[in-house]
Amino acid sequence: MKRRDFLWLLPVVLLAACQKEKRSDFRLYRFIDELRTENIVKSPFLEGGEPDRTEQQSPPKSSPLVDLGSGENPYNLKKKLRLEGVEISVLFAPAPSVYVYEPTIGAGGTIEFGVGVAPEENPQSPTVEDSPEEKGVEFRVKLEKDGRGEVLFQKLVLPPAPGEDLFSLHSIRASALGKGARLVFETEGRGELSAYWHNPILYTRATSARAVVLVSVDTLRADHLGCYGYGRDTSPAVDALAKEGALFFNTYASSPWTLPSHVSILTSLNGVRHQVYYEEDRMNPGLITLAEMLRSRGFMTTAFTDGGFVSRVYGFAKGFDAYYERSGGVLSQDSAMRIWRPAAEWLDGNKDKDFFLFLHTYQPHDPYACPRPTATMFLGENPARTSINLMGSLGGYAGRFRELPENERQEIIGLYDGEVRYTDEALVGPLLAKLKELGLYDSALIIFTSDHGEEFFDHHGWSHGHNLYDEALRVPLVIKFPGGRFKGQRLEPIVRLVDIMPTILEETGIDQDGLEMDGRSLFPILRGKERGDRTFLADVGDNIVKSHVGKKVAMNSGKNKLILNRPFTPEYLAFFISPPPIAPPVELFDLADDPREKKNLVDEEPAVARELDNRIVGIYKKTGERKPAKAELDEDLKERLRALGYIR
Repeated sequence: MKRRDFLWLLPVVLLAACQKEKRSDFRLYRFIDELRTENIVKSPFLEGGEPDRTEQQSPPKSSPLVDLGSGENPYNLKKKLRLEGVEISVLFAPAPSVYVYEPTIGAGGTIEFGVGVAPEENPQSPTVEDSPEEKGVEFRVKLEKDGRGEVLFQKLVLPPAPGEDLFSLHSIRASALGKGARLVFETEGRGELSAYWHNPILYTRATSARAVVLVSVDTLRADHLGCYGYGRDTSPAVDALAKEGALFFNTYASSPWTLPSHVSILTSLNGVRHQVYYEEDRMNPGLITLAEMLRSRGFMTTAFTDGGFVSRVYGFAKGFDAYYERSGGVLSQDSAMRIWRPAAEWLDGNKDKDFFLFLHTYQPHDPYACPRPTATMFLGENPARTSINLMGSLGGYAGRFRELPENERQEIIGLYDGEVRYTDEALVGPLLAKLKELGLYDSALIIFTSDHGEEFFDHHGWSHGHNLYDEALRVPLVIKFPGGRFKGQRLEPIVRLVDIMPTILEETGIDQDGLEMDGRSLFPILRGKERGDRTFLADVGDNIVKSHVGKKVAMNSGKNKLILNRPFTPEYLAFFISPPPIAPPVELFDLADDPREKKNLVDEEPAVARELDNRIVGIYKKTGERKPAKAELDEDLKERLRALGYIR
């Protein structure tokens, strides 16, 4: 069996392996996960024995739920449903359906759920004479105990009109639960409508909930933050977080652009393993994600992102109860604030639960544009511009290597720094304040990082995705641990973004045995048991998003860093308005003595270069031929990618 094929077996292995979890007093019962064939008392699919009927009656924007821990999926009733701006987990329940449960979390609790029906393809307006069953679907939640029944919830739901929300959300107390009690979820009405229960759960409130918050600020260079020694006051909130936690000075991404780097963060796999290199690639459904691991151990999992190359289209929603991607992305000058506002509301409603919250914003990404006065905070008097679409002004990728006057370069950097400061003010600062307001800050695990950096002509180019120098790969990593553990540590060893997932799993007590990851927990470094540099592997595919730049691979041995550059073809060279710098096929840098990577040591240290090259070749040979999954990009996503400058 090939190595990548083994990944499909992991859900089975991991369900038995996760035994050493650190638990709070939060208890969660997911009705989706607990649905078995024996729970289905009534369903249109019980008659006729036609499993394919479920898919025939489902709306097109849905697929069977395959998240780790979701269990068997009778008649494919467990689904991921894709709505405008969000992908959610639902129980498909076309009328008449009756699902019966005997919850196992003890007496009392709160039931939360959403109810909704999909819009009709050819709607007919109901008349006054129509009965409720002819108008829509009635949803009911009943409690049965000691031979008696009580209706806890009842609502008639009509197909939504254009622009209306598909779901309404509800919360009810179930104080009479206990031994012998049953909860019944019923739908009755128009059987041709697609009716859903949105992520129904039963939970008891925690007195000390486990909060895991992962913040990824896209395109953020580590050396443009105050806590990393930057001279400008770009990051007061991040700097404050760094004082409360551990700061890793030398953290490396596995890719210089958004899509593959975020796959690495959320799977702990390097690109050569997860195989997502190009804009049409998506995660293989067999890969296990961080969200899945936490979800399978009782965490509520939700994400708020700016979409684009972090869209659900690429498989990122796997393991999340709800995965929100904001329309507009970098088209909004205040995208960081627009990400924060719904996240703040979500925190208010989930503060008593164990949860994993993933936040992602493109705010510092080109175009460099944010609201005043922050936009001009780091510009001189009478600036020529207060925002810039950098790649657009350069003529797209064809102008990536165009040299600008130094005063223009500095102004561009000032605009970028304003974006960093705005993100700090609009997202990071409010997040920390909210966690403190809710009493969650001290016990929360908070991880702040980025997926890659940005070049400001450091090596005669602009933006990112075309080189593997440190301005593209070295990113911030700040981790605030519960109870103030490791407070104030400043750690110099080289670490990797793929180390984030195993660190979170260890902190939450989830056993990692049998889980294939390229990263390792950072706790040995934090505890002083490991002092050396870890080895990172970074690469970028050939001609990604039609960049006309060849494939590159980088690896380190200690502070020695090797970069392998595929030469420009004549066709690629002819693409550029300004000629690109011609890097040699092999570059070797001593990051300790030459952090700006200006002196190539390959002729002076051929043995070091040869040893690293052999290791790289061995890794790629062992992995074998690429067989990536493919993403289907709709017009809305293509428009967002155009706004980011990735496609034209």
